[in-house]
Amino acid sequence: MRALIYWSISGVGGAQRLYAAFARALMECGINVDILASYGISLSKVKRDHGIDLSGVNVAVVKRLPCSNAPCGLVNSTVGVGKLTSIAGDYDLLYLDDLYLSRYIRHSGIIFYVHGYIDRTRPVAPLSKPHRMIPMAVQAMLSSYDVFRRARYLFTNSHVNAYIMHRTIGIKPSVLHPPVDIELAGRYRSRVREDAVVSFGRLGSAKGHDLAIRVVGELRRSGVDAEAYIMGSADDSTARLYVANLLKLAERLGVAKHVKFIVNPSLAKAYSVLGRSKVFIHGKPHEPFGIVVVEAMAMGAVPIVPRSGGPWYDIVEAGKYGFGYDTVNEAVDAARRILINYEEYSRLVVERAGEFSYTRFRDELCRRLTTN
Repeated sequence: MRALIYWSISGVGGAQRLYAAFARALMECGINVDILASYGISLSKVKRDHGIDLSGVNVAVVKRLPCSNAPCGLVNSTVGVGKLTSIAGDYDLLYLDDLYLSRYIRHSGIIFYVHGYIDRTRPVAPLSKPHRMIPMAVQAMLSSYDVFRRARYLFTNSHVNAYIMHRTIGIKPSVLHPPVDIELAGRYRSRVREDAVVSFGRLGSAKGHDLAIRVVGELRRSGVDAEAYIMGSADDSTARLYVANLLKLAERLGVAKHVKFIVNPSLAKAYSVLGRSKVFIHGKPHEPFGIVVVEAMAMGAVPIVPRSGGPWYDIVEAGKYGFGYDTVNEAVDAARRILINYEEYSRLVVERAGEFSYTRFRDELCRRLTTN
């Protein structure tokens, strides 16, 4: 059996991690895997960024126009669709996660993974990415939910997402939580911990990294000697401008010396910071899942998440394995409690992270592929 994965998104994030995890898991299920990428990727970089060895996977990269602006991105995406449609028929299974492809791909073995909320009766461009509004609006107009009905396997990342999707359009996908390499994470878990608050994710306003700065500012004003780490990828001018604004916020709050920015960190660098910090704070409300929350927990950082979305309901189970907040003050109080009773909370979160291991993900995927 042969499977093709369309790797449509660049950068280092949860979706990209899932491409790699799916490729590895499908191989271990006994399936031959190829990757078609719309961006230049290398297997060595995938291993460095995501900790996943894809030896044995063939990668083909679609030729692209040498530009990086949004309209050009739309053209390159269209070219990628053309290449995908020309070779998809050679495969038994086709992994997709992009609704824009649904009008063009007719295949009997689609595995479709839903990352974001399906909370509208028809696709719309996300307002959280204004710098990409025009091309994403065009893609939204040309997208369709029809692929959900045609897919042989329809997965999503959280029970929250499955519930919202079913309530909105009457289709309920199976939940397949994204995996974390628990064994790898454990190597970075240090016995010596810093009184540090970490925020880790793509550097953009939607991720809410400013919350970590505000929390550390309040902690220090109350006499707690805490530091903050802000980590994430910044691949364009919008991200760099966001980092500059975060720096200004730290200066305005008087904590610039206590906030460290780590831009485009390797997986090893990011894990080493998480593995020696006590608090992880997730600043984005209504996140469908939040794989970074599980990564932090696996390394012993106790999570503070918004009381919404997958992090709250699927991962920390409404406060059983971490803390929730609706306001900055609640996040500050949670961080203070963690710093005081770190050992008690850290044992719980490490144990909970094991429920999202790569091994469980692979075994569940293999089981579902062989029973349907």
